[in-house]
Amino acid sequence: MKIFETKINKVDVERISKVLSDGNIGFGSNVPLFEEKFAKFSGKEHNIATNSASASAFMIFSYLRDIYGQCDVYTTSLGFASPAWAAKHFGHRLVFVDVNDELQFDIKDYREKRSLRCERYTDGGVVPVVMPVLYGGVSNIGDFDDFFDQSNYGEIIVVDSAHCATPTIKSDFAFFSFHPYKPICTSDGGMISTNNSQATDYFRTYRNFGRVQKGFSYDIDQSGFKFYMNNLNATIGLTQIERYQENLDVRKKNYNKLLEDFQGCLMPHDEKSSFYFATTLTIEADDVIINKELTRMYPMLHKTSYFKNGQELPNLELLHSAILNLPLWKEFRI
Repeated sequence: MKIFETKINKVDVERISKVLSDGNIGFGSNVPLFEEKFAKFSGKEHNIATNSASASAFMIFSYLRDIYGQCDVYTTSLGFASPAWAAKHFGHRLVFVDVNDELQFDIKDYREKRSLRCERYTDGGVVPVVMPVLYGGVSNIGDFDDFFDQSNYGEIIVVDSAHCATPTIKSDFAFFSFHPYKPICTSDGGMISTNNSQATDYFRTYRNFGRVQKGFSYDIDQSGFKFYMNNLNATIGLTQIERYQENLDVRKKNYNKLLEDFQGCLMPHDEKSSFYFATTLTIEADDVIINKELTRMYPMLHKTSYFKNGQELPNLELLHSAILNLPLWKEFRI
């Protein structure tokens, strides 16, 4: 897969070549440097680089299980499989929430579904976890922040920000993807961003097999796996961070052109959006997808064999067959 179409100058080539020639391809000095520079994007104090967004979600739900036990995780069915799988893997109870007309987490549907379980949170000690997906690259969702600022249920908010490098939405944890075509890309990689220092220690140990240094050897004092970002990907990421604004300007320009072509019938992007792709709804979506090799991005998780649980999500089920996602990393015409 070709990395997002960007210019690599001589200095970038030399930086990447040096990592290769020095043999510092595993965990190295550019990983913490990448974490430091990414802080201005995430807006969080702690940023923990990982080898994928999937690994990031896995660690977050492991931490939540260790600290809070089994949680109720509310998320949309329109999202990538691995975050929902991670929640289910650690025994959390998965509750799918419908989407609004802009294909984002629907607060009204969440409120109704939460009300059916409110005694679990007020009397039963169960912690509700809310995981919105910033679909398409938007940085926030309508009145999401206002709603949870006033909530009395103590929700933990985990934001799937794989499409957006600069989220402004309220969150306790956010995770990111740097896969090719993402707003900041490497050959692969992810990040967890949080202000929780206890969780940060857990994640930094977890991504390194659960190891802690002990003299000339090490001890293993918690769960862990090989989830750290390698030095080569961090180096590539540093070159892309420096070009984020340039690439974003291209995406915005392409979005505005498509907005004209589709006579304004595209899902809106906010000021801090990363403009990952443009989305429209069309009854001809299937024909266009076949002819242009485009995708609907995600199936409905609650309709897949693995996640099927009898839930019905009327709005998503009505809109899904009409979803058409258009690339913004290059100029595109139907």
